[in-house]
Amino acid sequence: MSTGEPSATSTRRTIIAVFLAGVSVFLVLYETQGLLPAIRGAYGIDAPTASLTVSATNVAMAVFLIPFSLLAPRIGHARQIAGGVVLAALLALILPFMPSPELLIAVRFLQGVAIAAVPATAMAYLSLRLPAAALPGAIGVYIAGNTIGGLSSRLLTGLAAEVLGWHGGLAFTAALSLVFGLIVVWLLRHDLFTTSRALAARDGVATARDDSITAQDASTAGRDASAAAGPGQPPRRAIIPLGSGLWRIYLTGFLCMIVFGGSFTMLGTRLQHDPWHLSEGAVALFFLIYLVGTVVTTYYGRLATKYSRTSLTLLGMITALAGAGLTLVDSLVVIIIGMSLLTGGFFLGHTGASAAASASRPGVDSTRSAAIYLTVYYLGTSLGAWLSAVLFTDYAWPGVVVMCMTALFAVLILTLTGASIGFKKRN
Repeated sequence: MSTGEPSATSTRRTIIAVFLAGVSVFLVLYETQGLLPAIRGAYGIDAPTASLTVSATNVAMAVFLIPFSLLAPRIGHARQIAGGVVLAALLALILPFMPSPELLIAVRFLQGVAIAAVPATAMAYLSLRLPAAALPGAIGVYIAGNTIGGLSSRLLTGLAAEVLGWHGGLAFTAALSLVFGLIVVWLLRHDLFTTSRALAARDGVATARDDSITAQDASTAGRDASAAAGPGQPPRRAIIPLGSGLWRIYLTGFLCMIVFGGSFTMLGTRLQHDPWHLSEGAVALFFLIYLVGTVVTTYYGRLATKYSRTSLTLLGMITALAGAGLTLVDSLVVIIIGMSLLTGGFFLGHTGASAAASASRPGVDSTRSAAIYLTVYYLGTSLGAWLSAVLFTDYAWPGVVVMCMTALFAVLILTLTGASIGFKKRN
C-alpha cells in the first residue's frame, strides 16, 4: 500500500464522504424539533416531555463525543464514521413506529450516541487522509455538510409531514439519511476493509507528516509550557483546561446554545397556536432563517481581522437581545426579522467562542479544549429545548423570551468582565 501523498481522486472521494456523513447524521439530529405539536397530540404528552425527543439526542451526543474521539484510533476512523451514519439512519427508520413516548425518547437517545461517532472523528480523519494544503478547505466543506444537514433536518421533515403526516415525515428523512449513509460506506470502502495494521502504519505516516509541519510550533509551545511550569519542571497540561479564562468561553457557548436551541424548539409550537395555526410545512419554512448563520460564519473571518472577539461577541449579544424582543410582537413579518437578528447574534457569539476554545495557547491542549467546548455546546441545546418547553407551558412565548434574554445578558457580563481571549495574531 502506498504511503505517499494521496491522489487527487482519493482526496475528492474522502472530502465527499465526510461531507455526506455530516449531511446524513445532522439530517436526523433535529428531525423532531418541528414536529413537537404533532408528537404531543399523538402520544397525549405535555410540551416538556415532547421536548425530550430533542434534548435526549443532544445529551447523548455531548456525552459520547470525547469517548468516540478516543475510540477512533483503535477501530479506525473510517469504520467509526461509516458505523455512525448507518446506525443513526437505521434508528431513524424505526423511530416512527415507537408505541410509547418512553421508547421514542430512548431511540432518540441512541440516535445521539450513533451521531456522536461522526463529529468526534471527522476532522481527525481528514487530517490523516489529506495533504496539509487541502485540509482547511476540506474542513470547511465538512462544516457546510453539518449546516445543510441541520437545516434539512428541520425543513424537509416538516414539509414531508405536511403530505405524509408526522410518521411519514420522520420516515422520509430517515430514508434520505440512509441513502447518504450507504454512499458514505461505498466511498470509504477502501479504508473499511483495510487491516488494522495497515491503517495504523498509514496513519502513523500521516501523523509524522503533520508533526514535521508543526514541529517548530510545537517546540515553541513546549518552551512556553516549560517556562510556565517552572525551572526543572515538565510542561503542565490541565486534564480539563479551565485556566486563562477558558471557562468563560465554554460558558459562553453553553449559554448561547440555550438561547438558540430553546427559541427554535418552541417556535413551531407558538406558530401553531393562536392567532396563526400554521401547518407543519409552513412552520418548517421558518427554519430557513438558519441560513442567516451561514452568512455570518462566512464573513466572520473577515470581521475578526478588523475587530476583537470581545467586540464581535458584544455586538452579537446586543443584536440577539433586540431580535428576542421583536419576537414578542404578534406579526409573522416581525417574528421573522426578530428570529433572524437572534440567529445572527447567536452565530457571532458562538463562532468567536468556538475559535477561542480551539486556539493554541501555552499549557492547553487545543484539541481537548475544542472537544470540551463542543460537549457543553450540545448540553446547552438540550437544556434550552427542555427549559423552553417548561416555560412555554406556564408562561407562553414571553417565558421563552425571558429565558433567552437572561442567557444573553449573562454572556454580556462574562464578555465584559472576563480576561481578553482573542485569536492568534496574523502576519
